[in-house]
Amino acid sequence: MRLKHGLILVAAAIIVVPILVGGYFAVAAVTARIPLNGAHSPPADGIRIGLMSNGAHANLHLPVVTDHKDWRTVFPPAWFARTPYPLDTIAFGWGHREFYLTTPTWADLDPLVGLRAIFGIGPSALHVSYWPPVADGPRYVEVAVSAEAYRVLVDHVLATIDPGPDGRPQLVPHELYSGYDLFFEAHGRYSFVNTCNEWVQEGLAAAGLPTPLWSPLPGPLLAHLRRGDGA
Repeated sequence: MRLKHGLILVAAAIIVVPILVGGYFAVAAVTARIPLNGAHSPPADGIRIGLMSNGAHANLHLPVVTDHKDWRTVFPPAWFARTPYPLDTIAFGWGHREFYLTTPTWADLDPLVGLRAIFGIGPSALHVSYWPPVADGPRYVEVAVSAEAYRVLVDHVLATIDPGPDGRPQLVPHELYSGYDLFFEAHGRYSFVNTCNEWVQEGLAAAGLPTPLWSPLPGPLLAHLRRGDGA
């Protein structure tokens, strides 16, 4: 009897899981085409911000120093084992902490860790790294934004940080990444709906920048920002 029930559950999973996954990406294909905030008119004296994609994940790139924010006071370069020269932007990503720390490449993926991330089991982390100048290309788009839009993006990042008792970001130790990458305790709970790319989308939307309604993949984020900027 147990064997029969087990076989039924396996058969049901074989049928249901592909339907659920297909439905998920079908919804994403629709919502990724629905624009928010329309066209963006870049100010002549605007602040340059960027988005970078690695094919699965988008990072938000902000200038290291502006009149509005000096990120070196929040994330001192001395905390990093290595930093590029010159420091041009600081990149932020958000996601499931265990997935981040154990999966620097897809070859390192543990299916159980992936399932825990999909279903929101476990805390999140903020991924931070300093970057030299990056040229526009298929995986990177840069646009000018107003001072007010930039302040909204800054606040989005700062609100994500889960600070320690001293008010400073709390470092999450890791071993698998290069010395250019650090991770910090963060607010929020990752899930298959509230993804790493949704975190970026929420910041862009709040800042009034062109973005899709929802997309679990980074491509639509870059595409909307690029099209909205007239690029």
